[in-house]
Amino acid sequence: EALRPALNHAASLGVHVQVVAVNHGSTDSTAEALEALRERAGWTVVHQSRTRPSKKEALEAGMAEATGQVVVVTDIDCTPLAPEWLEAMLRGASAQWDVCVGLSLPGRGAGWLHVFQQLEAERSAQKAVGAVVRGRPYLGFGRNMAFTREMWTRVGGMSKHDHVRSGDDDLWLQEAVALGARVTTQTSAAAQTASSWPATWKGWRRQKTRHVSASSVYPMATLARLTLPTVGTGLLAAGVVHNPSGTSVLCAGSALLLRAVTFGLFLHQAGRPPLRAWTLLLEPAVGLFRSWSWWKGATTDSTAWK
Repeated sequence: EALRPALNHAASLGVHVQVVAVNHGSTDSTAEALEALRERAGWTVVHQSRTRPSKKEALEAGMAEATGQVVVVTDIDCTPLAPEWLEAMLRGASAQWDVCVGLSLPGRGAGWLHVFQQLEAERSAQKAVGAVVRGRPYLGFGRNMAFTREMWTRVGGMSKHDHVRSGDDDLWLQEAVALGARVTTQTSAAAQTASSWPATWKGWRRQKTRHVSASSVYPMATLARLTLPTVGTGLLAAGVVHNPSGTSVLCAGSALLLRAVTFGLFLHQAGRPPLRAWTLLLEPAVGLFRSWSWWKGATTDSTAWK
């Protein structure tokens, strides 16, 4: 039902959409719910047994059934924000781009957990968009991404990194870029989906542990670029602590202000309240949470994809 407005809008434009729904070894009522949709025109339902601890085989099974030349992928717990979602995500396909990175941010929520998740998602989205604009894409979101079949075939699907628990979006995107893919991004609210996030801190930590597992196989050049902002922040903080002069405080304050302004501009571009840029003050705590999640995954918690 969440897709209905987008499908109806596409039909009104004369665009034929094939919906391929993949049930990846679910243990709840998903299989029955999808079977009820099988008879609908334009729907293809695939039941894929889970043999690997990731959703890459589900994507491969879906691509095997898809007949279109341009594919938009999302998750079952995501909801398009506007009926124009497919139209916005497909605009310029093949002619102007091979891969389109869309945004999928948390839906409505309350409490500090939601605030932290919102900041993490929005900052990740800002980094992904910025990387595309700079011509160095490295991060995509499987909850809202589009690509051409030609590029999927050229990359070879997920075959080169199917041993990694996550990375169905970012690792695949990096391979596509290495092969010369033209990458664009859509930040407007009409092109976004709202996603469901874990309702507990433990659940979110497990999710983060899965997600950061892909970074272990990032190219060294990408990892080096990703560490630069953290190193810069650490140097500014160290300067204030060890030499709390007016100059060091001014430099740190100016850097924080500049970061807040650019974050606020991105939020405005994405249709989010720009004044929420104040949550950047919580970024050190989010960074610690992210580091803890990575440490758990690297040591004691080998969490399979749910």
